[in-house]
Amino acid sequence: MLHAFDQVLTAMAYAASGCCLFAIIWAGVVLMVEGAEGRGAGRARSAVLGAVAGLVLVLSAKGVALALLRGIVPIP
Repeated sequence: MLHAFDQVLTAMAYAASGCCLFAIIWAGVVLMVEGAEGRGAGRARSAVLGAVAGLVLVLSAKGVALALLRGIVPIP
């Protein structure tokens, strides 16, 4: 069961990496179109922070699954 969970998290990590890359590129486009002054900068910054936070969340879940799988953290 833990191996299946690890495989799902691996797939999610790949998907999150792609989405994060797309969100950062999209934030760059928004920043170029709307300009660095005003509302565009805030939207672009929010998009980048959200993308990076989501990627960190998925990768930390993957790290916890690997710790459980390798026996570093005992399963209660």
